[in-house]
Amino acid sequence: MFHNKQKGNVLIVTLFVIIVMGYLAASLMKVTWSNQSGLTREFLGTKAWFTAQSSNDWVLTQFFPLSSSAAVKTRCDDIEAKRVKPDSDLFDKACKVTTIECQEAGKLPGDFPGKEVELYVVKSVAVCGSGVSKVQRQQEVWVRE
Repeated sequence: MFHNKQKGNVLIVTLFVIIVMGYLAASLMKVTWSNQSGLTREFLGTKAWFTAQSSNDWVLTQFFPLSSSAAVKTRCDDIEAKRVKPDSDLFDKACKVTTIECQEAGKLPGDFPGKEVELYVVKSVAVCGSGVSKVQRQQEVWVRE
């Protein structure tokens, strides 16, 4: 008689365990997916950051070439007017430099009286990835003439 009262208890405990374990498994899969997405964004962000840095390095080689000396203002105007562009082979194929800007930032007192030093700000923006995993990074470099 006592045995018959406990007959359905195992079924209820089994269903409870299956439901709880299913919920835990679903939560664990969501956490794993979130970690993978974060890792992808971190990786693409690093690539975009280095692409923007490479773009600024290219601009600095235009400002201060080894073979000749040109006025920084002239070079800055050429870059701003997009008359001079970097070769696309310089950068990662999965990333794109969307913006290269060069603007005059002001003047500082120079080493000699009456002589001022001009400052320029170079800003590069790079984008890596596509769709949901699209990451953009920006870098600025200050240049003095």
